[in-house]
Amino acid sequence: MQVFKLFMLILKKKTKLIILFTIAFMALCIGFLFSSSTDEKFTESRLKIVIADNDNTPESKALIEYIGTKHDIVTSKMDIKDALFFGTVDYFLTINEGYAKNLADGATEGLFKSQHVYESYSVAYMSSFLDEYVSCVRACKAAGDDTETAVKNAAAAMDTNTEVSMISSEAGNANGLESGKGFFRYLPYILLSLMISVLSPVMMSINKKEVRFRTNCSAVRPTSFMMQILLGSVIYVLAIWVLFMVAGALMENGAYSGMGWLNLVNSGIFAVVSAFIAVLVSMLLPSQQTVNLACNVISLFMSFMCGVFVPQAMLGKTVISIGRFLPAFWYIKVSDMLTGAAIFNSSKAVQYLLIEAGFAVALGIITTLLYKTKLRSAEL
Repeated sequence: MQVFKLFMLILKKKTKLIILFTIAFMALCIGFLFSSSTDEKFTESRLKIVIADNDNTPESKALIEYIGTKHDIVTSKMDIKDALFFGTVDYFLTINEGYAKNLADGATEGLFKSQHVYESYSVAYMSSFLDEYVSCVRACKAAGDDTETAVKNAAAAMDTNTEVSMISSEAGNANGLESGKGFFRYLPYILLSLMISVLSPVMMSINKKEVRFRTNCSAVRPTSFMMQILLGSVIYVLAIWVLFMVAGALMENGAYSGMGWLNLVNSGIFAVVSAFIAVLVSMLLPSQQTVNLACNVISLFMSFMCGVFVPQAMLGKTVISIGRFLPAFWYIKVSDMLTGAAIFNSSKAVQYLLIEAGFAVALGIITTLLYKTKLRSAEL
């Protein structure tokens, strides 16, 4: 097992790099999780409104009373334009004379005048509020209510609240980090980085010509040499996968409960894919100095093109078309189903996992053929 010991000896020198990558990734996930752990709820804004009632009828007073339940009716000591400019008042509303008569006749034009800051949020909000109120009054009158009853029913109708239940925590949370489920979404990036930045240099070191020539002169057979390297690679990949599966369980409660066990399969297949990519990189690159560059290019390119960093729903058609030829694309497809970002379909999930496994098999065949070709040409 001399080759295996040599493999582990070289791998041991990369321990600091593995720890650094792991700590950075976990710190990022934990930081996102705690920074967004508070439950933000919608609260209706209250505007500061100055109202001039030129109609002075029960209908106009009913409107002012209703506005007072939703907004703060204030009086301004300074000129209204100055108040709007300095922001002490959000909206100045004038109820025109004849408001009650026009409302009774079903007219909607010329009911109000307003002064406000041009195209501000308060303008859109208050305009929408008044339009909704007038529309409700008209609807009640069309239903047969007199004006007084219509005004009361309109206010009651606008106060009706609808209970909304969020059935998918990822519906407005595309990356999933806020709910802790982003851990498995971002896992392809860290797996690719750890495999290429660690496994590739180890493979390049152990496959140097000097080492190969010395091995050929020893009693170690080529088959044994290759199997010992394979054993070392399997142990490394398995160790990294187990490490992040344990981390995933700590980051997300019930990560593997129910259909969550597919996270294990999905990440396991991608770990194998990443390892084959790393071996392929080690055979294609001329020197170890270019490994970090290749690592960044491959991991970032695949992450951006496949929906790791940006949700697939936000990617363009061209990017999606390119992403389909990359394994991380199918990993994210399964991950989206498990986090609730996409509707879960067991047959499609199995289909995506098989495609991902197909990439692993194809990369394994290519790597083996390339290794044998280089071995015959004495480049290894």
